[in-house]
Amino acid sequence: MMLGLLSVAVSFGQADLEKYVGQYQLTGVPIMITVTATGGKLSIEATGQGKAEIELVSGEDYTIKGSPITLTFQKDASGNVTGLIIHQSGVDVPAPKINSSSEAPRDKSPHKSAFVTANGIKMNYLDWGGTGDVVILLSGFGNDAHVFDEFAPSLTDKFHVIGLTRRGFGETDRPASGYDTANRVEDIRAFMDAQKITRAHLVGHSLAGDEMTLFATTYPNRVNKMVYLDAAYDRTKMLTCADELPAEIAPPSAIRMMREAMNCPGWADIVVKDMPAPDLYNVQVSTMRSATKFRPEYAKVKASSLSIYADAEVAQLPSNLTEETRKKLDTYWKEKRAPLTRSSIEQFRKEMKNGQVVEIKGATHYVFVGPFKDQVITLTKDFLSK
Repeated sequence: MMLGLLSVAVSFGQADLEKYVGQYQLTGVPIMITVTATGGKLSIEATGQGKAEIELVSGEDYTIKGSPITLTFQKDASGNVTGLIIHQSGVDVPAPKINSSSEAPRDKSPHKSAFVTANGIKMNYLDWGGTGDVVILLSGFGNDAHVFDEFAPSLTDKFHVIGLTRRGFGETDRPASGYDTANRVEDIRAFMDAQKITRAHLVGHSLAGDEMTLFATTYPNRVNKMVYLDAAYDRTKMLTCADELPAEIAPPSAIRMMREAMNCPGWADIVVKDMPAPDLYNVQVSTMRSATKFRPEYAKVKASSLSIYADAEVAQLPSNLTEETRKKLDTYWKEKRAPLTRSSIEQFRKEMKNGQVVEIKGATHYVFVGPFKDQVITLTKDFLSK
């Protein structure tokens, strides 16, 4: 899970580096990687983790100084960068490039970054400005509010847009405890109180769906509308010890973290050479543990809600697989992952009284970036504006 790889620098000519700049979606793990080029240096960032330098080995192969982790950029026949591969603990984890250099300049969207102390921690938030009702953007597991750098500015013509980074990730404090869903909801409530926000629209990606659902049932008078960005899932059904994530999809670190979070037999026997820092690993396990225990009670939600889903049938698998391995993982996806995803979609459709569902054919987990970004922006703005 991109352990220890976060802010990387290597000197080149500035013009040569522009082709690498963009956003890359790590396959099988909910982490977005952002590549930028500044001052003749190439930087790679994955939210919520430490920093390390990289050194060019040869061609498109790089190594992380002082670490066995390496990475390789991928190109097509025309020389365009199409993705990168993280090599860790004997596992290759691809990250296809989903945005070009002109679309993914981190920290260049028009916003301010600030902090507020609430519910006992210092939280980082981004404010893109705008007028109208407040929209609070909530990122998924492993991301901070910068994951919305492209998405957020498109909403400011009608809304005041703010992105909040949850505890344990990005620049928000990383305390030893407090990662259960209920306390993370209190973080949102305390943030709104500190900012004197009486009511807001909530728009969240992935794991943020748990926080949105519980917030809406706990504080119904503080919510206007909600938009789930591939976020409305019953993870008590989707995350179980019986459904083992194949090693070809995720590195041992991610598998161990998930199995420890669920207290699966044998989790301690999974060998991981490159464990993250103890405090970060505690955040990952504690946060994911809360996800495995939270069953959304959509029937109790009064707020009108739109759930935008990625394509349940699209297998989010590595691209550099042998034909035999790909067939094996395609079978895994069709037999285990797709039916679980479909079940959660139908659960939302059936239980959410004031809910709407939109499924985007061909879309993957980060529905709000990449080729379907404009469609998701339009859906979100139209729904919140009605």
